[in-house]
Amino acid sequence: MIKKILILLLIIITAFSIILFGCGRVEPTAEVTIETEENESGEEIQKESEETQEEAIEEEPVQVEAKPRAQEGEVTFTTEDGIDINGNIFGSGNRWVILSHMRPTTQTSWFDFARYLADNGYIVLTYDFRGYGKSGGSQDISNIDKDLEAALDFVIRHDAEKIFLMGASMGGTASLVVASRQTADGVISFSSPTEIDSLSAIDKVGNIDTPKLFIASQGDGNAAESANTLFDASPEPKEIEILDGSAHGTFIFEKEPDNAEILSQIVLDFLNSN
Repeated sequence: MIKKILILLLIIITAFSIILFGCGRVEPTAEVTIETEENESGEEIQKESEETQEEAIEEEPVQVEAKPRAQEGEVTFTTEDGIDINGNIFGSGNRWVILSHMRPTTQTSWFDFARYLADNGYIVLTYDFRGYGKSGGSQDISNIDKDLEAALDFVIRHDAEKIFLMGASMGGTASLVVASRQTADGVISFSSPTEIDSLSAIDKVGNIDTPKLFIASQGDGNAAESANTLFDASPEPKEIEILDGSAHGTFIFEKEPDNAEILSQIVLDFLNSN
C-alpha cells in the first residue's frame, strides 16, 4: 500500500515538473522572438523614414524671387544725392536700352527713336537729366553720370536680361563714364565729346570691356574727331561709324531723315549682335 502511494506521488511530481518546466521554456522563447522582430522592424521603419526625408531635402526646389516686369508709361526714380528723375518706358520685354539726351534738349528728343526700338523688340527707358524737363534739381553736367546710374539701378531692379546704354552728345559722354564702372552689355556714343565741363570720358574708355559703338556726322564740328579719339583709346570689341551730313546728336532725326534711317539700322544691328 505504501509502495502504491509512493509511486502515485512520483507520477504526480513528474507530471507537475513537466508542465512547470515545459511552459517555462516555451514562453520566454516566444517573448524573445516577438521582441526581436519588433526591434528589427522599428529600425527598418526609422531608416526608411530618414532616407525619405533626405530625398525630400535633395529634391526641394530653390525658390528664386522673380524680378517685376516694367510697365509702359511715366516713371520716377531717385539719385544717390536725392534728386528725383523723371523717365518714360516704351515697349516690353527684358532687353533694355537706356537713352540719355543731349543739351539743350530733353528726353522727348528720343521719343520717336524709342518707339522704333520698342517696335523691334526692345524695352526702352528715356529720362531727363537733373534740371531738365520734369526732373528735379538744377542743371549740373558734372553730375549727370549720377542721373544715369540711378536710371541703371532702376532697370536692374526689374527683369533685365541685357542692358545697353546709348547717349547723344553729353548723354553719350555720361554713358561712357558709367559703362566704365557699372555693368552694361554694350554702350553707344553718338556725337559725344571726349569731355564736357568736368565730365571726362577719354580717361575712362580704356576700362570698358563690353562692346562699344562710336557714331558721329562728318560735318558736325569736332564730333567725328572726338569719335575717332574715343575709338582709338578704347579696347576691343569696338566699332565706329562716321555718317555723311552735319546734324548733331538727335537733331539728325529732325534735319536729316535719310541719315536718321541709316543711323537707326546701324544701332539696331549693333544691339541685335550683342
